[in-house]
Amino acid sequence: MRKKIIAAMSLVVLAVSQIAAQNSDTIDPTLANQGYDFLKTYCYRCHGIDFKAPRLQVLDRDILISHPSDPEDKPFITPGKPEDSALWQRVAISKDMPPEDAPARPSNAEQEIFRRWILANAPFPARASREFISEKSALQSILNHLRKTPSSDRPFQRYYTLTNLHNNRQVNDDELRLYRAALSKLINSLSWERNLVVPTDIDGRQIIYAIDLRDVGWNKNDLWRKVLEVYPYGLKFEQIPSDPEMNATASEVYQLAETDLPALRADWFISFASRPPLYHTLLMLPMSARPLEDMLGVDVETDFLKDRLARAGFATSGVSGQNRLVDRHRAAYGSYWKSYDFKSNEGPHNIFHFPLGPTFRENPFAAQAFQHDGGEIIFNLPNGLQGYLLVDGKGNRIDSGPIEVVSDALKTSGTPAIVNGLSCMACHKHGTIEFKDTLGEGLALFGQPRRKAERLIPKPSEMDHMIAQDHERFCQALETVTGPFLKTGTDQSKRIEEFPEPIGAIARLYLKDLGPEEIASELGMESVDELKKSIKLNPKLRELGLAPLINDNTIKRDVWHSLESFLSLFHRVSNELEIGTPHRTF
Repeated sequence: MRKKIIAAMSLVVLAVSQIAAQNSDTIDPTLANQGYDFLKTYCYRCHGIDFKAPRLQVLDRDILISHPSDPEDKPFITPGKPEDSALWQRVAISKDMPPEDAPARPSNAEQEIFRRWILANAPFPARASREFISEKSALQSILNHLRKTPSSDRPFQRYYTLTNLHNNRQVNDDELRLYRAALSKLINSLSWERNLVVPTDIDGRQIIYAIDLRDVGWNKNDLWRKVLEVYPYGLKFEQIPSDPEMNATASEVYQLAETDLPALRADWFISFASRPPLYHTLLMLPMSARPLEDMLGVDVETDFLKDRLARAGFATSGVSGQNRLVDRHRAAYGSYWKSYDFKSNEGPHNIFHFPLGPTFRENPFAAQAFQHDGGEIIFNLPNGLQGYLLVDGKGNRIDSGPIEVVSDALKTSGTPAIVNGLSCMACHKHGTIEFKDTLGEGLALFGQPRRKAERLIPKPSEMDHMIAQDHERFCQALETVTGPFLKTGTDQSKRIEEFPEPIGAIARLYLKDLGPEEIASELGMESVDELKKSIKLNPKLRELGLAPLINDNTIKRDVWHSLESFLSLFHRVSNELEIGTPHRTF
């Protein structure tokens, strides 16, 4: 949309952003809904699902009204001033947005509504109020569920809670749907079991969800404990002086579940179990590509020698400025895609001159073999979703790809680095990404090496068929695990491909700076006023760094949850407020 896209805080999809600087008493609710519906109907597909302009999320008001870094550029929306709004200029003046091939374009009447919405300071719909859910109430729900569960199954029951999000009035119902979908997708993306598992709403409030560790294979290798080792929000509730009833409830929960921490916050889990080290731990990924290939019944070298792979290449890709080569192999649970990435396009890094790699002892085309610097592996899990592994040039597992080889413009992980798991899931939101091969038409080979390369490169229609198969398999599994949360209300008839990828969106949201509304909700406080009063009256809270919240300023997420000093700031504040006893697991 502009020459330079502003740096945005978050990419929240299916969401209404904060009603910053708006007076709720003066908002025309009809106009607010009409403006939001206009954005969702005509802009959201390209700038909310596909992100055609990196970091532009049209349903985030903070992004829309932010001032661009280039003073010559106009904000996307300047409240009260259509003539100074870049979106209005594109939609109504130059009329190049939505593009001509868009499914629908706004009528003159709709454009007039959009103009009046900007003139009215671009209000977003007010958020629905929700009943406050206390930690005590949440704990009681878990206890009720455990009591109803057969005694032999209780030790395997684990819970994810959305209580802090439900209590935060800055989080609307559509956003909560996205959190639920992200949780369900991630749990299944970390499982080697064949059956898909939709987390169970334990009390009908859609706030606390249960899984059985055995259903996702996490009862092995003490995996839950390994998650708890890095969990920064662990509290125990057995020693609260003011509430003996809660103490008794907590004690029974821990006894029945056979763990002191049977529940995790869903937002933290989505953001951190989707990246190393937890992603590698829970999915039990080996330290290099070869053991994974053995697990999946893939022999890369034999497939090359016997022409049993499908190869494609292109000069640039969505994550790399260098040329890239990809191979598709048949695997135990579907397909196994392996990319070969390069730091440059010169010499043996040029796939059009050296397409017959990788180099290995029995390769009869060593003189035409490329030398790669790393790659991404995408493989079908038994349940139809995908797993990922990033490797260096020797096939060893790495946590993130070198920036000089690959990068992420959306900064899903918080930086431009491509992080294994999280960045891959956000990019491959609907499975295998469609591409157009240019390797076949660009081969700079002759004779037998050329004939070998041509045998590896299928016809475009054949490759398209394989990609479509992989896409369909993935989307069927995706619909099973996310459809129950996303396909509701007016979105019930949408195809699953019309929804954004939830895990990346929620991971970006989790990393936002925290204001008093978020901190109060995370501490289980019913109001911001209660938090501010506590900070004013307690010098220890100010010493811990909470003073900026009094004036509605923010603190950094990484400061709030860091375990560098053994206990997180959340732990120390909770202890000072006697909300619960900080608990770490080792």
